[in-house]
Amino acid sequence: MGGSWRAGRYFGMERIAGGRAHCALCGEAIRPGEDALVTPDFIASESNPLWRFADAPMHRACFLVWDRRKSFIAAYNRLAQRMLAPDGSRPLMTGEGEIVRRAGGSRRPGGPAV
Repeated sequence: MGGSWRAGRYFGMERIAGGRAHCALCGEAIRPGEDALVTPDFIASESNPLWRFADAPMHRACFLVWDRRKSFIAAYNRLAQRMLAPDGSRPLMTGEGEIVRRAGGSRRPGGPAV
């Protein structure tokens, strides 16, 4: 998986583990050990209404009932279709907010590799 979003996820998880993170959805503190996630940093434009939720810590329970969850996941997965790794796999965000690798077809000519 490589790339800059990964570093952001680790920093975000460190904030959660250290008790210094607040959920981007409910605003409450995320306690160490709580089921939480940090979304990938994939939205560059601050004018995008989903921008503030990219590279953001969230309680998993909040993420699962978030009214914009499906559109957020769809936006990530549309972009991720272009993130083809040398082995042909691509990242995919699941409905639970996890990033997994999906085996894929061949690399597109001129397409970015991750």
